[in-house]
Amino acid sequence: MGLLLRLTWAVVITFLLGTEKVVGFPKQPVFITQIEDQLLEREERDLSTGDYEYGSGISDNGFNSTEEPKLTEPWIPPPAKIGSLHILSTTTARFTNTSVTSKLVNRAPVAQETEVTVRLPDEAFITELLIEVDGKIYRSIVETKQKAQKIYDTARERGQTASQVKQTSEKHNEFSVSINIAAMSEVKCTLIYQQLLLRKKGFFTNKISIRPNQVIPDLKVNVYITEPQGLKEVTYWLEKEGNELKQEQQASITSSQKAHIQFQPSKEEQLAQSEHGIVGDFVIKYDVVHPISGGKIEVVNGYFVHHFSPEGFPPAMKHVVFVIDVSGSMSGTKIQQTRKAMRTILDQLREDDTFNIVTFSSDVTTWQSEKMVPVTPDTIKQATNFVSGLEAYGGTNFYGGLQHGVSLLDTFHNSTNNAYVEKSLSMIIILSDGQPTSGKIQNSELIKEKSKEAIKGRYTLFTLGFGSNVDDTFLEKLAGQNRGVYRKIYVDSDSSLQLAGFFDDVATPLLLNIEFNYPSDVIDNNIITQTDFPTYFKGSEIVVAGKLANGINEVTAEVIMTTTEDGVLGTLVKGNVQLTETTMLSHHIVGNFTQRLWAYLTIKELLRKRLISDNSEDKEQFKSRALELSLKYHFVTPLTSLVVVKPDGTNATTGEKPTPRDESFERSSPVSNLMRIPAAITHRGYQGPQGPGLGRSHYLGSTHHMGLSPPLPPMPPILSVDSDPHFVLHPPNGNISLCFNIMGKPGHIYSLIKDPELGLNINARVQSATPHPELLKRHQVATSDLAKRTIFDQMAITTPSRSILVTSSSVTINNLAVPWTSDWSIVNGNFSIDIREGKYLYVKMKEDIELIVMLHAINAHHSGKSDYLGLYVEKGDGFSQQVHGMIGQFQRKKVHLYRESIRVDTNQDKTAILRVNDRTVKVLHASRDVLLTGAIQTCWFASNNGYGMIDGEYTDYLQDTLFVNI
Repeated sequence: MGLLLRLTWAVVITFLLGTEKVVGFPKQPVFITQIEDQLLEREERDLSTGDYEYGSGISDNGFNSTEEPKLTEPWIPPPAKIGSLHILSTTTARFTNTSVTSKLVNRAPVAQETEVTVRLPDEAFITELLIEVDGKIYRSIVETKQKAQKIYDTARERGQTASQVKQTSEKHNEFSVSINIAAMSEVKCTLIYQQLLLRKKGFFTNKISIRPNQVIPDLKVNVYITEPQGLKEVTYWLEKEGNELKQEQQASITSSQKAHIQFQPSKEEQLAQSEHGIVGDFVIKYDVVHPISGGKIEVVNGYFVHHFSPEGFPPAMKHVVFVIDVSGSMSGTKIQQTRKAMRTILDQLREDDTFNIVTFSSDVTTWQSEKMVPVTPDTIKQATNFVSGLEAYGGTNFYGGLQHGVSLLDTFHNSTNNAYVEKSLSMIIILSDGQPTSGKIQNSELIKEKSKEAIKGRYTLFTLGFGSNVDDTFLEKLAGQNRGVYRKIYVDSDSSLQLAGFFDDVATPLLLNIEFNYPSDVIDNNIITQTDFPTYFKGSEIVVAGKLANGINEVTAEVIMTTTEDGVLGTLVKGNVQLTETTMLSHHIVGNFTQRLWAYLTIKELLRKRLISDNSEDKEQFKSRALELSLKYHFVTPLTSLVVVKPDGTNATTGEKPTPRDESFERSSPVSNLMRIPAAITHRGYQGPQGPGLGRSHYLGSTHHMGLSPPLPPMPPILSVDSDPHFVLHPPNGNISLCFNIMGKPGHIYSLIKDPELGLNINARVQSATPHPELLKRHQVATSDLAKRTIFDQMAITTPSRSILVTSSSVTINNLAVPWTSDWSIVNGNFSIDIREGKYLYVKMKEDIELIVMLHAINAHHSGKSDYLGLYVEKGDGFSQQVHGMIGQFQRKKVHLYRESIRVDTNQDKTAILRVNDRTVKVLHASRDVLLTGAIQTCWFASNNGYGMIDGEYTDYLQDTLFVNI
């Protein structure tokens, strides 16, 4: 039986992993029909808050223990358990990548179904799902909903799956995966999603929900934060469900820009929370440094992100009209919660503000007719008495209430000095729980049209939908077309807190009419997000992202804004390339975060425009562009679905046997080392030309890397060399790690791997690390001080059919030059080459030879280093017995450390005797950085250029040229 999993936004998916059938519990497919369009519109709304839940529950599969299964006398087997739950959340400049990995274990002699429930933040997009079955990992693809449905249907018709599709929550973007686990087996699932953390009330919050409904033997949460702007404060706490009390703890900030938080409760600590373990949220809250300036610009790999969140400006004056629905449907809890919220909101108004209150049912009532009322203690008291007496009755004259609110602001603006009005914010906040049922205009489309004509872009309109009977799409479009946002208010005991919380978000405008201007010759004007914003509220943040023009590595922005004190004000901010800063070299960052953040924001913006647009051609254009970016960057959006297929020897799309050129089959096949190495996303449907001399390769053209931190940290390579150069080796025939250095001279070329039987040769050239003389002068460093520092600046890989030249600027394959910045892939049978993330070159030969060449881009402003290359062998079992070279020889070399020879001297240095084949060498216990993983590896070090550890002397490995014919 095969495996297929289909994920769509806010749905449940059930799939089979084994062949056992549960008697009496057949699963019949249920398909989304007329509600799909409504779901799509709801999913496209860009709500401002959200969280997610991760947990599991067990279905009731019944069996008799001694007889054939009987539904009347069921025997319930021990339920499947979650063996481990690991959550890794990595934030780089607010952009957050979260992976949730769960190992599900079934120790019963029959197949069982367990359910994993995930509630995503409304701001998040799923980017990946990995399923590990029987030691093989299967990876998802993102397709259009129609294409995903076709793949899904075809596989289901072949008997690969049984599935049920349904929405699990009307409140949240929630879905669950019901997994039927084969008897005595286990399954591992990893879900990955990305989001931009929004700043609210002065803090960024990352909420990780932990609700597994059982005690987990291995529960671990790791959170890494990297903020180039500088960390100001980091706190965290465990927030129990139903308990508002919290004990905040201060996190350890490892540097001014980094923090790491780990939460790893034991079984006893989980039981102390409840009999079902932890039921609550692990919450991380932090802020960054916010100067009074034009913000902070980060530039990485040709894309930039501009964060703007200044502090110190005085609040702008605001003029607020509250328009409140008091129709009959608001009676009971809703009107009680509204009264309570309004009393809180009125207390937050400032003395410089003006306000008024309009209520509507079948009729419209204004608290103070035809005028805006200044905020004073007396007027607040009067208004509080007015809202405390609100009663619900009658119909819903929505348009009448909104029209009166606009009229109040019109009268105020017409009688007030223009200069005063221009430095203040006028807003309407309308709350309703139902659709228009009375009044002059009841048609939603006509209300939108008339309201837009009346407001004319002068006022900001916020809409609040109370409960489940409102027309969410109507209220979302109405707000979006008038510079505002829509917020859903749920009918709960905390409804008043939701209402008051929304007003708190918009209560303090600091800046108005903010414009971000970038030189047209510096940026790509077709690849930039929104650059003009009506308001900047205290405690929030504005983010702009875009692409620089080719060859540009510096951008200067002018930010123009209006303040209460100074009127129109302009300020400049400059951003340089930040990729080489120490902050950006950590492996705990989101790869290519600026580019993915641009794509993320652009898709959000396009979906919002599509939702609020009334022009069918524009809507189709917005949809098409959003779909294109969703597929390109592997985002699951309301326009796409995610599919995982375990092939059974036939093509899931056509039902035919796959050929080597069948992309859909290749994509669904097990991916070696998938949990350890970030993988590229192939641009589907493109068949590029054959490169010069590439033979009959399957050319996949341009690919686009997801930019994900891997779900688990990369495993250390068995053989590696990088840096000065430093060699770190873990020979398969010895349970120890070895290391040595080579003090080569600039221009020397060394043989690293040589396998005559395979026709494989890898050579590398040593070069001085000395940078440009101007940098030496600037930092006052003498050239002689750096004379001994060398690196590998070029590598050459030769196979019988290909020659690959790797430099710090490009990878050249048989004269076809590919820049590092272009993710790229070529596949020919068991041979493949992939360029990913602007720094990884993957070369795979056969099933058991995998190599990585990594580009280490070092800070151009650092006086002591240059960009350099590292070589890492991930798999080497496929090398022949003849393999040699400076690191290749260790694939077959027998080594043994004489433990009894270990000695510790007065300096606490540890030495020992190492046997290598038939010779011995004295070694020193040391440690080395493995730059591929960021880990520190202890090893036994041989001095004098590895003498005794390597065969012969290091000079024996010198070559005349980079490319050698074997």
